Order: sequence, then structure tokens, then C-alpha cells
Amino acid sequence: MSSENNTYQDFLKWKSYAHWQKPLGSVLEVSGLNPLCGDEVKLYYLEEGKDQIKILGVSGDSCSICSASVGFLFKQQSKFQKNNLLFYLNERKKFLEGDETSLFGDLEEITFFRNVKSHPSRYRCALLPWQTLLKIIEVNHDPRS
Repeated sequence: MSSENNTYQDFLKWKSYAHWQKPLGSVLEVSGLNPLCGDEVKLYYLEEGKDQIKILGVSGDSCSICSASVGFLFKQQSKFQKNNLLFYLNERKKFLEGDETSLFGDLEEITFFRNVKSHPSRYRCALLPWQTLLKIIEVNHDPRS
């Protein structure tokens, strides 16, 4: 099997870390779209207190890179502190720009972002889920507006 096939198989495995369906019951949702390629990500979540959110599921239609990144978002922490949402995104941006010392500690996610680093035109695909997560606080706590 070629290295490219192994990478694609890894992307499928990483995508599987997420719960890819809308949860039953009443949940909030936020969407992100990359207009350049058409990738779309939806995050379904609940607020837990005023400082924390819990991601319950995801959906969307996106490329393998974006889908793998969604998997890591879900795997890393289905609960997020609102005051750290920008930090989560910036850590990944810094890594793609060459600052590996400040990156999170998941070796699989580091491998994923190293693969993405060799394709700068795909950075937006890898960052879209994290940008979507940040939208939760950027839209005045109403993700549907």
C-alpha cells in the first residue's frame, strides 16, 4: 500500500473519532463554511453553565482533511471552556505556521497536522472545525444568527 493510501486510511480513522449525527432532543448548533471549496461543518452542542460547552455531535459535507480535523475536535475534548476557544484555534494555526513547540500533546493529531503542513492550500480545510467552534462565542451566544 502506498504512503498516500496509508494517509487516506488514517484520515478515515481520524474522522471516525467524531459522533457524526445530530443528537436527539433540543441542542444548539453552529455552522462553518469554507466558500473556496464548499466544506461545511455543523457542531451540535449544549452550554454547561456560562463557561463551558459540550459537543454532542457533528455533521456536514467536507473533504477528508476537514473531516479528520472534525474527528480530532470531537476526540480531543467534547467539553470546551469558552474562554479557551480562541486558544484551541490559535494553537493549530501556530503549528501550521511552523511553531511546533506550542502544540497540544496528541501524537495522532500532530501527525495529522504534519501531513497538512505539506499542503498549505489545505490549511483552511484543517482549521474550519476549530473556526466553527470559535463561532459559538463570536455570534453573541446565538449560533443561529
